[in-house]
Amino acid sequence: MIGYEYLLSHIALRMPPLARPAQVRPVTRIERMPDLLAVPRHVAPATDAPILEHVLFALKHEGTRLDILHEVLKLVPGEELVHALAAQRTGGYLRRAAFIWEKANGQALPLPWDSTGGNYVDFFEPGSYYTGPEWERSRKYRVHFNGIGPYEFCPVVARNATLEQRGQAVLERLRTWASDPQNLNVLDRVMNWAYLSETRDSYAIENEAPAPDKERAFLQAMEQLRDQRPLSEDYLVDLQNQVITSAIKQEQAFRHEQNWLQRGGRGALAVRYLPPPADKVGELMDGLMRMANAREGDVPPLVKAAVVSFGFVFLHPFMDGNGRLSRLLAHHSLILQGALPTVSGNPAILPLSVAIKRNEADYLTALESFSRPARQLWDVTYLADNEFIFDFRSTPLVYAHWNGEAAADFVTRCAEQALEQSLVDETAFLQAYDRAYEQIDREFDLPNRTINLLIQWIRQNNGRMPERRRNATELLLLKPRQIERIEAIVADCFSRNDNARK
Repeated sequence: MIGYEYLLSHIALRMPPLARPAQVRPVTRIERMPDLLAVPRHVAPATDAPILEHVLFALKHEGTRLDILHEVLKLVPGEELVHALAAQRTGGYLRRAAFIWEKANGQALPLPWDSTGGNYVDFFEPGSYYTGPEWERSRKYRVHFNGIGPYEFCPVVARNATLEQRGQAVLERLRTWASDPQNLNVLDRVMNWAYLSETRDSYAIENEAPAPDKERAFLQAMEQLRDQRPLSEDYLVDLQNQVITSAIKQEQAFRHEQNWLQRGGRGALAVRYLPPPADKVGELMDGLMRMANAREGDVPPLVKAAVVSFGFVFLHPFMDGNGRLSRLLAHHSLILQGALPTVSGNPAILPLSVAIKRNEADYLTALESFSRPARQLWDVTYLADNEFIFDFRSTPLVYAHWNGEAAADFVTRCAEQALEQSLVDETAFLQAYDRAYEQIDREFDLPNRTINLLIQWIRQNNGRMPERRRNATELLLLKPRQIERIEAIVADCFSRNDNARK
């Protein structure tokens, strides 16, 4: 065992597994394989190498697993690290390790100098990872901590040029759509539909149908996102109170008890996810909110929205309403970053929940990329009914330092669908509807309500007037040939849209 795999064998705590462990293989150079990192013997740490050498190897070749590094550096004597720095004062990986050592051990290394010297190094290489603002600057080690979030809550996302281009293309197309003069007459109606559909489908994902007052409250919360209010505990409590359907489940603060998610099954096996222990929620949420509120950095807007949204649901800071709030926070993030155009003073949202509802299995897969291994960090003892004993056997840092690539990919796919299958299609539908309405209105002297009903009935019946509607009161004054003409108008007006979608 080498690198992170070796380090895991020395940590008494349970930790999430490695996606690609490093292993010595008969290769001449380091090669990334689907399920492992193949390392030549001469590159790997020696068989009797100390923990610190495996730390430096992991940092250099395997990427950043802060949760593992934080725990294993508690096992490295400070004198050993000071000795290593004395031999190589400006070593970038050594300085990063020393930076984490002080975090993990809660004390300063007794260096014989004020600073190691050397040029400042970024903790996360900007060419390899998406990075945030400079959260911390260590003058002692000349290290910038520039993660997506602060050390207390810092998901990691490797750079992905293809994903980044796709996200940028979605947002550019959205701006083009919102500024297209041909769309101006329907934009308000499309956005009204988008806000309402986002509301209803966000509840539908939780298998709920909101009462009219809750639907209005959620819509109001969506509209108020335009104020770009930074996240705080008070603000999130306000939002939770608005989106919860039951008044008795409204909360006044982040949770102070253990929460868990259950599915069908018996006993402990029915518990499918446990968020962090209640006494760690405040610190973790503080880190998440700082990350969400930061406007600096080079994180693409959809990637940032993904780690905010998924990070919130992983922490589950409330006993109820976390899923709906997490999807609301994806929009909050996009708006706070200025990524969305405006329509009549409100942000032109991408109805992500509509796309999520269409892809619920993929949504669950993205969530389970973290939640399934996190479940294995807990021992659960079933007592009776909904009574359990929960024993957390890991570090809360696993909830702070996780791989956000699955979340970023899923949210980007949903944004693409939300634009093309929701906004663009709804725009085309309304434009075709308006054309049909105007032409029928010109050729026939019919009340507005009747024209709307005729278009709806014909569209719902694949372009033909339903037989059961032909004797409706609204059609009594129309002759069969007139009904056929109206069918032809509707077919012609909508055929352009239907052909474009094929």
